Formats: sequence, C-alpha cells, structure tokens
Amino acid sequence: MNTLHSARQAWEACASVRATRRRLKNFTYGRQWDDPTVTAKGERVSEGEYAVRMGRRPLTNNLLRSLVKCVVGRFRQEIVNRRAAAQADGDGMSPRLGRIYASNRLDELDARAMEEFLISGCAIQKVSYERRFEGEQVWVDNVNPDLFFCNRYLDPRGHDIRLVGMLHEMSQAEMRMRFAHNNRRRQREIAQVFARAVSTNASSGILADVLGGGGSDVMFGSSSDPSRCRVIEVWSFDDEGRSAGTWHGRFYTPDGTLLDETPSPYPHGSHPFVVSLYPLTDGEVHPFIEDVIDQQRHINHIISMIDQILAHTAKGTLLYPVDAMVEGVPMEEVVRLWSRPGAVIPISPRATQMPTEIISPGRSEGASLLLDLEMKMMQQISGVSTALQGQSIGNNASASLYQTQVQNSAVALLDIFETFNSFRNARDTKALAILTR
Repeated sequence: MNTLHSARQAWEACASVRATRRRLKNFTYGRQWDDPTVTAKGERVSEGEYAVRMGRRPLTNNLLRSLVKCVVGRFRQEIVNRRAAAQADGDGMSPRLGRIYASNRLDELDARAMEEFLISGCAIQKVSYERRFEGEQVWVDNVNPDLFFCNRYLDPRGHDIRLVGMLHEMSQAEMRMRFAHNNRRRQREIAQVFARAVSTNASSGILADVLGGGGSDVMFGSSSDPSRCRVIEVWSFDDEGRSAGTWHGRFYTPDGTLLDETPSPYPHGSHPFVVSLYPLTDGEVHPFIEDVIDQQRHINHIISMIDQILAHTAKGTLLYPVDAMVEGVPMEEVVRLWSRPGAVIPISPRATQMPTEIISPGRSEGASLLLDLEMKMMQQISGVSTALQGQSIGNNASASLYQTQVQNSAVALLDIFETFNSFRNARDTKALAILTR
C-alpha cells in the first residue's frame, strides 16, 4: 500500500506537466483562444469569449501545426537517409531488431512519439514481452503523458528515477488474460475485483471521457470509461536490506488490491519504461512548441484586429439624396439597380446633388507590417525556415543558397533530433535485452 501511496504522490506532482501539455496540445491543433483573461469588471473568461464581447472575431492562423508537421517530416526523412547509408556500408539493422520494428511498426510509432515530443517535451515508451490478443512477443507502446508518472529526477538519462508507472483502463477479459495466469481461482477473484471497480465508477457518477477530448484531467483512481477498470502499474526500485537494488513491478486497483507483481524482466534489472523529457534543465520540461506560443497568440490577435478594421471600413456605401428619388420608385428598387451592372437609375430633375458611392480603404498597413514581423520572428525562434518547409525563398536565389539555408535550419533542430535518437537507441537496447532474459 505504501508503494501505491508513493505512486499517487508522484502522479499529483506531475500535474503541472499535464496542464502545460494540455495547453500546448490545444494550441498545436487549433484551439488557440482558450487561455483565460480578466475583463475590466474582473470577470475571468477565455480570450475567445472576451474577443467576441469586444466585437472582434477570434480568428486563428495555425502556424504551429505546420511547424510540427515540417519537423516530423524532416525526422522521417532522416530515418530513411540513415537507414540507406547504413545498408550501403553493410551495417544494417540486425534481424532480431528488424522483426521488432516490423511487428510493432516502430517507424510509425516513433513519428507519433516525435510529434508528442515536440508538443509536450515528453517521449515515453514501454517495452514488454507479454501475451496479448494479437500474440506473444516483444511489444513497444507509446505512453500518453497524461497516463504516466514518475518521481522528479534531474539526470537526462533517467538514472535517478526510483519510481515510475502508468495508468491503464482494462476490460475484464484483458485483466484475466494478463493477471490470472490460467488459474481458475484467480479468474474468479479478478472478476470480483472488476465488478467492484465498475460498481465504484458507476456510483461515483463518472462519465466516459475520451482522452484529450474535453480538456479535463485524467483521474488517478477512476477509469474514464465506466465499463472498464482502472489498473495502476507501478515500478519501484527496491534496495532495502540488499547489497544491490532491483526493480519490482506491481499492478493495483485504486482501492489498493494487488492484482499481480513481477520482478524486472531484464538481465540488468531495469524497469520497462524508456523516458526522455526535453530539455530537463533543473528537472523542468520546456518543449519546442513552448518557444513560439507567444508569437502564435500575437499573430491571432493581429489578424483579428485587421479583420475588425476591414469589417468597419465603408465599402460601396451609397449616398442617395432624398430629393433625387423619383416618385413611384422605392429605395429598395434603387439599391437593386445600383448593384446591377449596366442598370439605368431614374433620378429626379429637381435633385440638388447626384448620388455618390463611398469606398474607404482600410488603414491596416501598420498591423500588416507587424504581422509580417511576427511571422518572421516565429521562423527565427523555431529554427524552421521557409527553405526547410520547402517554400520558395525568391526567384533570384541560387540552389546553393537554398541548400545552405536548409542545412542551417536543420542544425537549429539538431539537438531535438539527436535527443530523440538517443531515446530511440535506448529503446532498441531495451527491446533486444528483454529477448535474452
């Protein structure tokens, strides 16, 4: 029970990381007006609602998504290039590792893990050898940071991690398959545990919630799906009374029932998780997207301001003197004729002034220049230039200049790529090690 209590404390300590990830994910996928602000009356509302109250439309020009897609695409291209170079040198992937890559579709998993890494600064995978509905083999899974917890650590390699785990939501069939060990008595016990957990979910009024869908945080002690059971997987480094410590895994239900426990599956006695938090300066996570959030917000506000300027600018406004109206011709007919090309509009000969149309240009030049400046700053801060995105840099630019800009932009992203490749290498090492257990 002490282990479960420590797990809950670690989970609660990760709340700020989950909250930051949720905000950055919202921005990346276009929900960019949800940040809270305070009105003149002291009322706390979202920026989008405040913009509507001020008569502006909360428009979004989502540049973050294109940045992420560009970097992920560059990463996938680097994988292809490195693999081709290794095969040309006769130093390709080993057959065992190749089978793990193929059966787990690791290139696709790694691309999605890279996307998560850019958004939240968290790359987390679990490596295990177990029997699932799809078969018994080495399994590699991306772990949602909303479901992950560990103690606060400072070593970028994670050597000072002493407690780590994740939350699961399991059906009764999955729990029997993973924890009953073909024992009928255990199957009955698990059925009772499952029924008790589902009953607790129902009595507490928990509603099903798709992860990331409603913006609400995941709950440690309750499943988001009331028809499933929350299972808490905890790995702790146990070194009490031993000359050398070892990792030990336990699976709990929220009420403290121990479903199963297992020693480390690795010869070196490690836990099954591979974790990389970026950049982990003094234990803090500051992902790639965080650097350009303020520019994205400012761009959205400028676009909304330009839209408001244009919306309130006179465009084709007709000044029609009252004494120019002809008897029997209503104003609606005049408006219809005015908007029709080649129309003939009757005008009273007693008119003192002819009808005129007002077209006032919107004065948004300053805002447009500021918008262009902000977009250039976003490229400089992110390191993702127009050349890296495959956009033209000018008709007079030479091919060598274009290639130089691409290389310079790639250098700016090198730290992210190499950190993630180090994570992948650690994962590959762990996947191979589990086969020799």
